[in-house]
Amino acid sequence: MRIKATSKSKLKDGEMDLKRFTKENNYTVSGCNGSDKAFLVDKLVDYNLSQVPATQEENFIDLSRKVLSEDGKILAGIIVRMYCWRCIYIDTFWIDESMRGEGLGTLLLEEVERVAKENGSHLIHLDTFDFQAKDFYLAHGYSVFGELEDCPKGHTRYFMSKVL
Repeated sequence: MRIKATSKSKLKDGEMDLKRFTKENNYTVSGCNGSDKAFLVDKLVDYNLSQVPATQEENFIDLSRKVLSEDGKILAGIIVRMYCWRCIYIDTFWIDESMRGEGLGTLLLEEVERVAKENGSHLIHLDTFDFQAKDFYLAHGYSVFGELEDCPKGHTRYFMSKVL
């Protein structure tokens, strides 16, 4: 069986051989738009919650924070979600280079941890690279539970967590 690939990145001859995955059906492999991605996430969450029931009313709660200057400029920010089982995931954490070392990172991290505890969370996890903030997180009580070498080439990505 041949499957047409209709994503932006072209495959050889625009097709791929998936005989081992199909019997008599033809399938189309294509890129995902925003609603497709939301559908896929919803279906995965449905499955996950069928295996382990949620411990919070909303499946995803935004706990993101930012620090603004007097003139409203964003100086630092942290994008954080509490998901399904009161677990916290830090997705993005940025401090303006001119403000690094001024305590804004600690201020934001402690605020997220405070709000997480208020919401009954027991765990925070994240990932960072060797050229980012591993030592910062270690200094704040996080530990490394996994490493991915050569991501990107010549560097290491660290997966970290903290029990609250």
